[in-house]
Amino acid sequence: MSTSNIQLLFKGRLAKSAKDRGLDRQQKDLVEAYRLGKLDEKDFQLQLSKDPVLAKGVKQVLEAASNDHLRK
Repeated sequence: MSTSNIQLLFKGRLAKSAKDRGLDRQQKDLVEAYRLGKLDEKDFQLQLSKDPVLAKGVKQVLEAASNDHLRK
């Protein structure tokens, strides 16, 4: 799987996860902006460093995606 495919998979899972994990409106907007390319990686990382709830949600998505990829 190419890096761009993994990024697309992650961003898709991140958007779904934002809905499922009880994030507030601002957190959901950040996820959506990142997913759509309106927020670059550096700025998204900065937001993650400031918001432990958002960071935890993203970490869970990454771990789940990693586990799914290993099962295939």
